[in-house]
Order: sequence, then structure tokens, then C-alpha cells
Amino acid sequence: MSDLLHLRFTGLRAPALALARWTALLIGWVWLGAEGQRLGWSLASGVLAVALWWGLRLVLAQRMRHEAPARGTLLTLGGFTAAGAGFVAQADGGPASFWMLMALAVLWAAWSVALDASAITSKRCQCPWVGWPPVLAALITWTVLSVPVDQALTGLPIGLVLLAASLLASATVTAGPTGSRHLPPSRLASGTLPQTSMGLMMGSLWLGSAWCASAGWSAQTVVGLHLLLMAALPGLVRLDAIPRQLPPLVSRALPLTLVLMGALLLYAGQQPAHGLVGMLLLALAWALPVPSNPIATPMLRWAPLGGPLLLLAVGVWSPSLGPQALALAYGGLSALAGLTLMTVLVRHFAHQVRPEQAGTPRKGDASS
Repeated sequence: MSDLLHLRFTGLRAPALALARWTALLIGWVWLGAEGQRLGWSLASGVLAVALWWGLRLVLAQRMRHEAPARGTLLTLGGFTAAGAGFVAQADGGPASFWMLMALAVLWAAWSVALDASAITSKRCQCPWVGWPPVLAALITWTVLSVPVDQALTGLPIGLVLLAASLLASATVTAGPTGSRHLPPSRLASGTLPQTSMGLMMGSLWLGSAWCASAGWSAQTVVGLHLLLMAALPGLVRLDAIPRQLPPLVSRALPLTLVLMGALLLYAGQQPAHGLVGMLLLALAWALPVPSNPIATPMLRWAPLGGPLLLLAVGVWSPSLGPQALALAYGGLSALAGLTLMTVLVRHFAHQVRPEQAGTPRKGDASS
């Protein structure tokens, strides 16, 4: 019986760690954005906290060079993050509360990267039903933000959920080193535009969109839609409902095509149909596996930082331009995706033509 329980627990370690990671990720996107609106709306329209958290996650992931963090490190980072979130949630507006939120964003970023590093060095679960952790994390996140709570207990739900995620993650980390593996650079290089578009969509959630307003949806509905798109599609990929094995050219060109079309729709129209289809295409581009191409230059390694900077620019320009600031950002992403797609196609066909030319004899080379 003990051996059977041990085997079952071992098989649940990977999805349990995935649940903790997804909970920290989704709550970070939504809750930090909401608190930024509450405590710092006058500075970059309240997106500074989530942009800082996003950018630091990218920077710290690039700096990660060692094996997975120890169980105590995960528990400490998660515990302090949970306590800080509970404290900030009950804090009144003011400069002190705003800077506490900024410090919490830094701590939360370190915890998120530590969770990602633990997942990289852990074995993947081979169960066919393993696509459920992001969906359950999205439901938990939506519940925490939607269920009304008494004013005196405002910080209790967020603190308890993050503490539970921290305990769950620390309990699933295996003792001892699991091997030194770097965080995969391909998700930071060839997947830059899909990641940037998805981050812009999640980070600008609380800024509001004209098409959401025209549809008459409540804030809970809009949050639920964003969470569903971010959580359900990776689960479908993991369940092979969306193909993971694609030809090399398709795997490079398809995400760029989806970003091009989705961002163009969000730029061109403010109707609900444009918004829904555009968001779906961007989320699908983000969920698709990225080919593991090596990073060619240091510039490409830090290219993903353009995402947090773009979100910050949208926040700065939103008071003067309104929804047009976000639309212009999507338009820029669409144009950049189109140029990148054209470059990928030209390089591919040039590479195909070059061997044929190399094998064709020049005039005068053939013997008479």
C-alpha cells in the first residue's frame, strides 16, 4: 500500500507543480494589474507593477544558470510573496502602499522564475489528462478576484491561495539536485512576438477595451475570458488537441501569421467580433510550441524586454489617446510580425534555392 501511494504521489508531482506555477502566473498577471490600478493609476495608468513583474521575470530567467532552487528557497519566496500580497491588498492608497506593491512585484518575479526553474529540472508527467492544471489555476484565480469578501478580510483570499501554491510547490520538489539545465532560450527568442502579444493582452486587461465596453460585459466576464484563453489553449496543446509536431517552416511561420492576423484585427476594429477573434488568434500563437532554434545574437536574447516596455508605453499614452493607445500597439505588433514572417520565408526559400544553384554546372565547366 505504501509503495502504491508513493507511486501515485510521484506521478502527481509534475501536475501539482504545474498547478502551483500556473496559479502564481495567472494571479500575477491579473491581481498585480488590478492593484496597480487601485494604488498607482496616476502613474502609467496603473500598469507599472505588472510591467515590472513581467520584465524582471524575463531578466531573471536569462540569469538562471544553476540547478533548480532548494525546497526551502521556494517556500521562503512563496511565503513572503503570499504575506506581501495579503498585506498590500488591505493597504490604503498612498505612496507607501504603491512602493510596497513595487517591492512585491520584484519578489513575485523571483518566485515565479524559481518555480519555472523547478519545472525545467523536473520530469514531465506522461498522463493524458495532465492538461488540467492551467484550467484549475484559472478557475482559482477568477474565484479569488470575483467572490466578494468583507472589507476586513480583503487580503485573506489572495494570501491563502498564494501560500497554498507555495506549500504545494515546495512539497513536489525532489530532494537533492536534479541536474543542471538552463531555461530554454527558444521561448525567449523565436517566441518573442507571440509572448509579447499575449503579455500585452493580459497586462492591459484593466485598462479596458472599447470592444469590451461595447459588448456590455462585466469586469468578471472580461477577466474570465482572458484567463480562459491563457489557460485552456496550452492544455489543449498538451492533450494533443492542437498539433505539437509541425514541419520546421510551419512551426516558425504559423505563430507569426497568427500574431499578424490577430493583432491586425484588434487594431482595425472595435467590434466584439474583432476583439474575440483577435484575442483567440494571439492566444493560439502563444500556446503553440516554439522551435528550439539557438539564439544568434545577444540582441535577440534581450528582445523580449520590448514587451514590458510596450505595455508601459501603452499605459503612459492611454490618458491622452484612450483606447487608441492599445490599438496602435497592436498595429505595431502586426507590422513587426509581418516583417518577421517575410524574413523567415525569404530565408527559407533562399536556403532551398542555394543548394540547387551549387549543384548546377556553370557554362564552360562541362567537358566537351
